[in-house]
Amino acid sequence: MTIDVSRALVEQQRNLALDEPNGRIRSFSPSVVPAPMQTPAYARAVATASGLVRAEHVEEIVEIRRRRQRALRDAEYPRTYVVTESALRRTIGGVEVMAEQRVLLLALAELAHVTLRVLPEQDRHPVIWSCGFTITENATSIEGIPFSIALPIKETRHYLAHFQDLFHAARPYEL
Repeated sequence: MTIDVSRALVEQQRNLALDEPNGRIRSFSPSVVPAPMQTPAYARAVATASGLVRAEHVEEIVEIRRRRQRALRDAEYPRTYVVTESALRRTIGGVEVMAEQRVLLLALAELAHVTLRVLPEQDRHPVIWSCGFTITENATSIEGIPFSIALPIKETRHYLAHFQDLFHAARPYEL
């Protein structure tokens, strides 16, 4: 059996988008801006740079991330994101794309229900994360390439504890 990695990445994004409108979300992103906070140009650059997404799936991923951003803007529940400083410093898509991305991050961070914190590069952390994770009301998704693993919420105490540690080590986002 051959796995279509590109299609699997699209399905991963679609599944994450289905769970986002309902309830509180806590998310950690170690290598890129969190998907619901990405501009279309940044999302396109991330999808293309992975080398795993075929050209015919790039715009579909960008559109799913746009829908996730609308859900983020319209959310009635708290959304808390922690991203590493290195993820924000990494130039993806060029200087203009990153400038636009930073402006969007500031606007989203000003929403009353959104908290965006940055984990400084120089801090020492007991765990080094290579994959991001998102904790929703129903499960924890460990996001990796090309698949995410969904754990039932009762199995996520470990991730909740790590998220709290990361959150407290991070500082508010600012330019």
